[in-house]
Amino acid sequence: MKNYSISREKVFFLDKTLQDIFLEEKLVLIDGGAAGGISAPFDVAENHVKAVRFEPRGKETVSIESSDIFIDGGIWSEDVELPLHIATGASASSICKPNKAFLEGYDDRYGWPLRKTARIVDVKLRSIDSVVKNGEAPEPHFIKLDIHSAELPALKGALHSLGRCIGVLVESWHSEVHLQQGLHCEVEKLLIDNGFTVYDNVCASRWRHKHANNISPADRPQYIGSEMLFIRESIPKDLAIKKIMILSLFGFGNAAKQVAEEHSDYLGKEKITRIIDTISKYQERKLRSPRKLMAKVFRKISTLLEK
Repeated sequence: MKNYSISREKVFFLDKTLQDIFLEEKLVLIDGGAAGGISAPFDVAENHVKAVRFEPRGKETVSIESSDIFIDGGIWSEDVELPLHIATGASASSICKPNKAFLEGYDDRYGWPLRKTARIVDVKLRSIDSVVKNGEAPEPHFIKLDIHSAELPALKGALHSLGRCIGVLVESWHSEVHLQQGLHCEVEKLLIDNGFTVYDNVCASRWRHKHANNISPADRPQYIGSEMLFIRESIPKDLAIKKIMILSLFGFGNAAKQVAEEHSDYLGKEKITRIIDTISKYQERKLRSPRKLMAKVFRKISTLLEK
């Protein structure tokens, strides 16, 4: 998910300083909507991640690393085969039918012309619980869902596999873009009821309304979709390092330091010192980066003015 892209500089934090800690056990990532490579921010830490890649369109659509696990199917509440509505814009395809009455009221770039069904194909769907129970994948430490209106069923089918899950990143919808889909409010309530806390909410989509088939650039677009990060507050002590890793990747450095200190009896003083010192150094580098960028801008402006 593009909103959490981070610099490859983060590899220094993971690979150089804390490599021995993180490689004790890889972080298990459930990757729902897995076409291409691992999504941000886990792409910069792929040496430390075992990704479970769910994808109904075939293994050839996924960039698989040696430690990854491929699951032939999309994610749903149960193991089942259902019709997939392939949209005119393929990336907007969904198990749920597009809501024509709703979509026709918005900018054609995002509304009905893009999302209308071009064809229907039956696809295999799996639940996370089933995959874990059958031994096809370990329990997840993190779940990422970008699955176009299937978010709520996917989470309902993972409730027995959340015992060691530290975080969830989910793209959800505030309006019924697809008929009978679960809405953002239901996704948020389900996760909060299961011990997760909202850490971030980023706008994933805003659409302008149409009138007489016209769009006004002056209009404020309606908030349609969110990309939301949830983190579990209470975790088993043996997951402290995983939580520190996740918080660091998403930019919550001070929260990661706090986790280290809260688990001092388990991690030991030496590890805590290394963790806190390393995160502090990265925070300082991030803080200096904008100043370096502005210095370059000013130098370029000065050069232009001198000509």
